[in-house]
Amino acid sequence: MIRLARVNEILAVVELYRGYGRPPDHAIDLVELENRFDQINRSGYVAVAVVGAAIVGTYSMYFCSNLAHGGRPFAIIENVIVASKARRQGIGRALMAHAQQSARDKNCYKVMLATGAQHSQNIKFYGACGFVGNKVGFQVRYGA
Repeated sequence: MIRLARVNEILAVVELYRGYGRPPDHAIDLVELENRFDQINRSGYVAVAVVGAAIVGTYSMYFCSNLAHGGRPFAIIENVIVASKARRQGIGRALMAHAQQSARDKNCYKVMLATGAQHSQNIKFYGACGFVGNKVGFQVRYGA
């Protein structure tokens, strides 16, 4: 089941991030996590995949207002993660289908994501979910 995350599930979502093998995040106390969660929900949401009682996947979606494309918004997907023990079970595809339907429901003219994963299976996965790698993305990251 894919649904919107609840405030009392924030720590479970953060645990998924930690289990992904990324460099460790700076610790954020629960009150600040709740504040960030509230901010995210003003222009988007955090979705979770739930199997039984366990949160096994997540993504964040942000809706951006726009002056081009007839004023239609666009959406950005971030932090797509499926727990290692739950991979290859269709959970990632379900998360991406949920995200794409959400963007359509908001009348977005596009939904986009960027992945830092250079593994061919990650790139093939996003392609199989309907994403096209025909743009060049750039970023600047800022340290702690």
